[in-house]
Amino acid sequence: MLPLLLAMAQDPSLPVTLLPVSNGSEIDQAFANQDAEALLAMTWVEAGKVLSGAEPDLRLVSVNFWRGFFELAAQSLGVTNFTDLTGRNILLSGPVGGGRNGGPDTLFQGALKRAGFDPTTYEENTVTVDVNGTPLSVVRRHYDSGDFRVYYLPVTAAVSVLNSGQLLDDGDGNSQNDMPASASFMVDPAATGIVMQGMMSNITYGKAIDIQTLFTGYLSWPPSELPLGGLSIRASVLDDPSRAAAVARLRAAYEKAANDLMAARGYPMQMRDLTTQIADQVNRYYGQYGLSLPAPVIAAALTNGSLVYRTDLSVNAILPDLVAFHTELLGKAPPTSFYGP
Repeated sequence: MLPLLLAMAQDPSLPVTLLPVSNGSEIDQAFANQDAEALLAMTWVEAGKVLSGAEPDLRLVSVNFWRGFFELAAQSLGVTNFTDLTGRNILLSGPVGGGRNGGPDTLFQGALKRAGFDPTTYEENTVTVDVNGTPLSVVRRHYDSGDFRVYYLPVTAAVSVLNSGQLLDDGDGNSQNDMPASASFMVDPAATGIVMQGMMSNITYGKAIDIQTLFTGYLSWPPSELPLGGLSIRASVLDDPSRAAAVARLRAAYEKAANDLMAARGYPMQMRDLTTQIADQVNRYYGQYGLSLPAPVIAAALTNGSLVYRTDLSVNAILPDLVAFHTELLGKAPPTSFYGP
C-alpha cells in the first residue's frame, strides 16, 4: 500500500481512485457495488476472494510486498518462538482494523501450524478492554493447542494496551486470572513504531519471532521473505484494450515508487522526503480509522530491513511456490486463472 500512496502523491493525475477499507467485508461491498476494479492487499486475501466467489475475476498481476510481519515481545520475556507464548495473551491487529479472520489472522494461523500447533480448534468470547479510558468490545480467541489467548484489536489500541501492561479481562468473571499481553502480532511499519515507542517508555521490545522465516521449503524467494502483498485487477479491466494504457501507467508508477523507497535506504534526506509524502497520504486516507504512520517510523522500518518491497520477481517466475503458499494458508488452491492476465 505504501508505494501506491507515494505514487499518488508524486503524480496526482494518476488514473486511480483509492477506496480505503478497514476489513474484508468492506472489500466485498466495494466490489459488489461495482466501485472497485482492483485490490491491493495480502496475496492470500486476494486469492481468497476468488475462491469464495466474492470477486471471481480478480487476476494477480504483481507481488511487491515481501517482508513485514513479526511477533513483538518485551525482550525481558525471552520469547524466541511460539512455544514461549503458550498460555499467554497475544494481541493481533490488521493494518487498520482488528484483523480477525482477515489477512493477518490467516497468516498467524499458518505460523502456528508451522510451529507445530493446531489452529483449527478454538473458542471465542467477547470481553471489554480499556483503551486510554475508553471501553472497547473485543473478541478474544482461545486456541486449545498451545493455550494461546488472542485479542483482536485495532493497531492503535494494541499499541496502547501493550505499552500499558494492563491486565486483560478473559471473561471468566475472576479478575485474579487476568494477565497482561505478552506479545503482539503486527505488520511493519507499525511493528517498528512499537519498538521505537517502547524505547521512549523504557520498554525494550524486540521482533521476537520473524514470521517470514517460519515458512520454510520455498525456493523461489529468500528464507527471510514471503509473497505478502500484491496487486490484483479485474479481468474485465485487463481484457479491455481501452484501459490498457491506464493499467500500464498505474503499474509503472507503483513499481517506480516501490523501487524509489528501497533505493532511498542509506540516503536520509531522500528517505525523509519520500516517507513524509507517505505519512501525509496515510493521514489523508486512513486517518478516519485512527491510523497514523509517522515518517520516521516508515523510514526506520525500510532502513532496518524489516519492510521490504521488490519488483524483480514476476508472478510467473514464482508461480509453483506461490500456488503452494496460498494453498498452505487457504487449504485449497486458487484457480489458475487468478495468477496473471
